[in-house]
Amino acid sequence: MNLRLIEIFRAVMQSHTTVGAARALQISQPAVSSAIRQLESQVGFTLFDRVGNRLSATEEAKILFRDSESIFLLSKALNHTVEELKNERLGQLRIVATPQLGHSVLPAAINDLLKQRPKVKVFFDVRRSYNVVEIIESRAADIGFAIALEPELEQKLHMLPVARVQMVCLAPADHPLARRKSVTPQDISPYPLIGLELGSRLSPLVLNAFKQAGTPYRTAVEVRYSETACLLAQAGVGVTVVDLFSAMAQARHGGGLKIIPFKPAIEVEAFAVSAKNRVPSRLALLLVEETQKSIRRFQPA
Repeated sequence: MNLRLIEIFRAVMQSHTTVGAARALQISQPAVSSAIRQLESQVGFTLFDRVGNRLSATEEAKILFRDSESIFLLSKALNHTVEELKNERLGQLRIVATPQLGHSVLPAAINDLLKQRPKVKVFFDVRRSYNVVEIIESRAADIGFAIALEPELEQKLHMLPVARVQMVCLAPADHPLARRKSVTPQDISPYPLIGLELGSRLSPLVLNAFKQAGTPYRTAVEVRYSETACLLAQAGVGVTVVDLFSAMAQARHGGGLKIIPFKPAIEVEAFAVSAKNRVPSRLALLLVEETQKSIRRFQPA
């Protein structure tokens, strides 16, 4: 049974005239009359008797009107859902990120996304770099964010660069290095250094800078996460060399820290990643846009 014919039938039932139904549906009166004839032909019985200038519904029409209400409301709800999905107002988004991005720029980006799409449900997980790659490859998440990924991963993933940032030295605000405009491996060497574990993606970059400077790379404490290194620096344990995202997040939230440019410059790139053979959803692409905006706000002028 044609739902459009049911819609016109219901309009006639509610207005008691074909003219009123035509006005309500913004169609012509002959179109209404034609639709009623088509519906009567389909159901095999008369729906209306004419009494003067008005139509009187038959008993069969009253039953059809009553029983069609739930179907008609369901159809309207389905159309509404389709419209919501088409305009990205409904749906869900699974996000996975490394701590450097997950604990800095992504919370604001997710907030901005949900302000625009309040009915969207977000699943947000923070993992290590290799976990992000595995999760995206397995399609357990729609979009991922990570820094310092291996170039060869482009064979497995769509990798969209979203930012380039420097590695920086993070020191307690009252530390002797905090007064410097920049620091080198030689400047750091007299002080306790909080280093990232050698298995991390960032540690070899710092280690290589020390090696090129001819300065021994000696750590007082070795940690797995940049965020942990920042917390230890804040506690006064020593200084650390981490990505700008991690340093700024901790400096803003914790205070008592000074971010100092590190020389020689070490640049790291942040990426939005998705599965190679999967087109990112419109919601995922919207989050990438909001993340790029968040990064621009986050970085120092």
